[in-house]
Amino acid sequence: MMKLLFPDAGGVTLNAQGVLTSIAAAFVLGFVLSIVYLFCNRKRGYTADFPAAIVLLAPLMASVIFLVNSSVAAAVSLGGALALLRIRSNPRDTMDITSLLFAIVIGIGCGTGYYGVTVVITVIVCAVMVILSAAKFGSPKHNLAVLKISIPEDLNFDGAFDDILDKYTDDWQLHQIRTADFGSIYELRYMITIADKTDRREFMDEIRTRNGNLDVVITLRDFDSVPNK
Repeated sequence: MMKLLFPDAGGVTLNAQGVLTSIAAAFVLGFVLSIVYLFCNRKRGYTADFPAAIVLLAPLMASVIFLVNSSVAAAVSLGGALALLRIRSNPRDTMDITSLLFAIVIGIGCGTGYYGVTVVITVIVCAVMVILSAAKFGSPKHNLAVLKISIPEDLNFDGAFDDILDKYTDDWQLHQIRTADFGSIYELRYMITIADKTDRREFMDEIRTRNGNLDVVITLRDFDSVPNK
């Protein structure tokens, strides 16, 4: 058993037992990674089909290793085919990209027969992912947000909302001014730090009474400092 988990040299015997063992191992570890991904993103949300994609990617990557099977010609052909195939994907954030890369690592590990090493890597990295998620590592310490206010063209926006922003935010900065709807309205974009005890509905209602009940949008941000651009 230990010889199977930790072989002296990589490689999978290309018979029914070897291939099925490798694919099954990749599937199980990919499923474990998918469960950890769901746990870590349960509050932030995720694309519905992304967890299933993680589960399938690991055995698919293992299958790629079988097909190449140390053949330089096959590897070059596969690389050319993948270069011609444009897979259009839009990962939601860097954690999605990391999970996809992790699934590929699992597939390569199982496809080369290093089951024990792959299991150890999966357990360690999944544990770290859970710990970082539970500790909210890297989460912003402040209620940073982008506030977008639409105003009619006949309203003088200079200082129009300063008293409201001072009341409901700890810090704010006018970041952008632009016109919309062929110049019939202006859009003001502020970078703000919402005060901890702010009633956000009350905050928006006060702005709406002053901007003629036009659009008011608050977008919470995932950074810990206001960008310069």
